[in-house]
Amino acid sequence: MLNGVFVKTYPSSPFDRQEILRYAGCKNDFAAGTALLEDALCECEKAFSYRVCYRVFETEDFFKRFQAQSKALRKNLDGCDYTVAFAATVGLDIDRLIAKYANVSVTKSWLFQAIGAERIESLCDAFCADIKAQAKEKGYYPRPRFSVGYGDFPLETQKYFFAELDCARKIGLTLTDSFLMSPTKSVTAVVGLSKIEKEEKTGCAVCEKTDCAMRRK
Repeated sequence: MLNGVFVKTYPSSPFDRQEILRYAGCKNDFAAGTALLEDALCECEKAFSYRVCYRVFETEDFFKRFQAQSKALRKNLDGCDYTVAFAATVGLDIDRLIAKYANVSVTKSWLFQAIGAERIESLCDAFCADIKAQAKEKGYYPRPRFSVGYGDFPLETQKYFFAELDCARKIGLTLTDSFLMSPTKSVTAVVGLSKIEKEEKTGCAVCEKTDCAMRRK
């Protein structure tokens, strides 16, 4: 372990409407609901707070501290000297909007779900871009981020993230007994740092689940 826990906050970035529609399962055929989407975006525009806490570990120390047995993660971090473990959240207000409309407008509630998904991904992308820039200054290259719950990286590992990153105190992120996070639009993940540059593939390009409804073509 190299340093303590760091916290970063981010400003809001432009909404990616195409991504929101993809998360909503609408792809590009939601023209009739454009007004509803814009209304939802207007209502939730100020509902987000973008916060990340993170810590840098020597990679083998990370595996010991997090008791990470994932073969897929081990492959992802192969050759990495350091591993950045992070937790990110966009806050609780979007959860409140989702719940508010659950029994009033299922469509609008679903749109808020999709908007929240796009927002947390946007936050993770911004954080990983920062890590990439900082790593480059020291001659390192980041690997694609690898999230808890993906492949054989079990949700139970969340408890180590919360212990090592002090998520509740640092960014107001809590964990249930079933290892689910609150706020729900949150992510825990790792990014490996290696001296060896590899072709950077992220998202659907590295996912083996080819029948996923959310997969980008």
